[in-house]
Amino acid sequence: MKKGLKIAAAAVMVMLAAGVIGVWTMVYLKSTSAEENSSTAETNWRPQQVQDYGDTENPEYADAGEFIKKFHEFYNQTTGWERINDLNMPDQIARAEAAKAYASYFIPLTEDPALKNDLEAIIMHADSVIAGNAETVLTLHRYFHDLDIAVNGYVHEQIFGVTESK
Repeated sequence: MKKGLKIAAAAVMVMLAAGVIGVWTMVYLKSTSAEENSSTAETNWRPQQVQDYGDTENPEYADAGEFIKKFHEFYNQTTGWERINDLNMPDQIARAEAAKAYASYFIPLTEDPALKNDLEAIIMHADSVIAGNAETVLTLHRYFHDLDIAVNGYVHEQIFGVTESK
């Protein structure tokens, strides 16, 4: 019986030692990987500027069309021509917050029901960007693109068809 206990105790000790070695190896490999990733991130890091987007309580835009035009220009500059793959998310979030505030401001001043619905959709998509969803930045760009065509007569061969306004 004593011999059986000694064998069982030895087996438990071997399993514990193997477990400790396995855990130590995982921790070591994980920390090495994290150090490599942080050194890569440090060399690719650049400060991300966040612009001031004006007084959203007393908008500087004369009407919804001007707001749409200026925001479309912003999205062309920050997401067009493959820039969508290198977003400055703090700036995109700040711009989405401004888009939400301006759209909310212009909804009661807008008589066109389709444009009201499009401005409400902008608010919904802006909330998604504010929550950190980078993929929705492209959707916001498409809304401002299509609205710039419908509201301001912006000339472009591509229409995404995301808006009710035509």
